[in-house]
Amino acid sequence: MSALVAIPTHEREPLVRHCLSTVAELVLPPGSEVVVFDDASPVMDVERLMHEAGLPVLCHRAEMQRGPSRTSCVMWRHFLDGRHRHLLILDSDMIANRTAVMDGLRLRKGFDGLISLYNSRNHPGLPDGEDRLSKRTVGNAGTLWTRPLAERVLAELGSNQTLVNIDDAYCTLFGQRGVPIVAFERSRVQHLGIVGTNNRYFGGFEHGLGFRPDSDRQALAILAIYDELMSRQEDYVRPPRQRFSPATKLARWLARKVRTARRDRGNGRSRGTFWSDEKNGA
Repeated sequence: MSALVAIPTHEREPLVRHCLSTVAELVLPPGSEVVVFDDASPVMDVERLMHEAGLPVLCHRAEMQRGPSRTSCVMWRHFLDGRHRHLLILDSDMIANRTAVMDGLRLRKGFDGLISLYNSRNHPGLPDGEDRLSKRTVGNAGTLWTRPLAERVLAELGSNQTLVNIDDAYCTLFGQRGVPIVAFERSRVQHLGIVGTNNRYFGGFEHGLGFRPDSDRQALAILAIYDELMSRQEDYVRPPRQRFSPATKLARWLARKVRTARRDRGNGRSRGTFWSDEKNGA
């Protein structure tokens, strides 16, 4: 019944501190491990942060940056090469309830699909029992895996080096294979990052619905992010969209056509553009 808690990291030390602080409080089955997979952080000292959090220093550091999807494959392979039966992927800008893993394992009984401990506002679902939602898609963060699920994803997607969003790919795969996906209606983990690829402006922030801290460390982490957000509100407001007159829009469209036609002539291709001189060979 032991579990591997895998935390992918790349810089953002303040957020990693919050994450490791709450992970150190997790109630875990006997024999479980917490392992950090650092994606070649140039500055952050993960080993020191794990030691300061009171965690055994178990860290795998990439020599060159792989990116999120390839790092996910590394974590799945490490999981399958080891002895644990369950894998929780917890992003480094997340915090977790102390009971998060044990709650997930209770939900696991009698269910062989993918479980997410994170009810993202960006991935809606349908009620599927008490404190449970059925979902078509989830992000990788906060997902609880079994060995057969990890084996299937690696077998069908692991060799594809071009995948940018492997979570989108495996959700599509699971939908095609009839593998169910469920999430807790009340998130057991929460997302703190307000700067990053998926978090730029109000209206697009990631957020775990219904999350309730069950320790002072979790509450303090949320307060720290709230203070950052409210202190720098102007940095998180979406800039107004630039509006152009009809004449300007037409000029911009024509300019794009000219650039495309010139590029195609330089590449020796003809795309049958609307320019009459090109059509007539002039």
